[in-house]
Amino acid sequence: MGVNWAYVLKMEEYGLLPQRGSALLDIGSSNLYAADAVGIRAFVRRHAADAGDDLDAFAERVARGSGYGPVSGGLNESFLGEVIERAGFRYQAIDIADGYRTRIVDLNHARLPADMVGTFDGVINFGTTEHILNQMNSFLAIHEATKVGGVIWHQLPAIGYVDHGYFTYTGRFFFDLAGYNGYEVMDTWFDGPGGPEDVFAALRSYRSVFPKLGERLSRIGTEPQETALSATQVPTISINVVYKKAKDAPFMGTVETSTSVGQIPRAVGGRYA
Repeated sequence: MGVNWAYVLKMEEYGLLPQRGSALLDIGSSNLYAADAVGIRAFVRRHAADAGDDLDAFAERVARGSGYGPVSGGLNESFLGEVIERAGFRYQAIDIADGYRTRIVDLNHARLPADMVGTFDGVINFGTTEHILNQMNSFLAIHEATKVGGVIWHQLPAIGYVDHGYFTYTGRFFFDLAGYNGYEVMDTWFDGPGGPEDVFAALRSYRSVFPKLGERLSRIGTEPQETALSATQVPTISINVVYKKAKDAPFMGTVETSTSVGQIPRAVGGRYA
């Protein structure tokens, strides 16, 4: 998981960091990317007048460690939480692995810890929930963590990402989630396109484990459909949705009825009335 520096500035704009001492929850401990020392210093000073005599050195270190790919040889050594805390905010991450200010919470099986319910002014989900099988529990945790009036920002795969995580997301999902839970949609947009990606990337990754996948790949160049799909350039596009949690109510989840061909029984539909 990672957050580009430009999005840290947007967190200010959308009110995820409303005032000094506000609390931000990171769903998945995030590295920081593409930061610059001048921007870091300005951000910290906007929120913390007592930024410390070593701010210049701090900003230079974080900026230097925020590269990606060719810039840093693939190694990133900077964390979003470092800058958030230096600016006078509180930062907490939940994840299944150790990270900066990270509490271990396996959202496949565990509810959000009780002491974290309703305590965060902002919650970000930047490329994490697509890696979690239990989607219902993941979005329940995000809902429960957010204060009424707090802001939630999802930045997740929408198109492409053919061998990345378990899920891609649709606008329908996010707008139904808002409708059922009374969230205010503050903004939404798409990032991309990136890529291109290979339709058969997952088959190539797993063919040593499941030999049948290799049989399908062997048809590329001989079978029209496999050959055409292999040549298809798949873009990668992410969706961003920013919500405000407008009311104190239990999480509703969603129910998708656009393809239902019969009447939905009251025992089912009544849960979402």
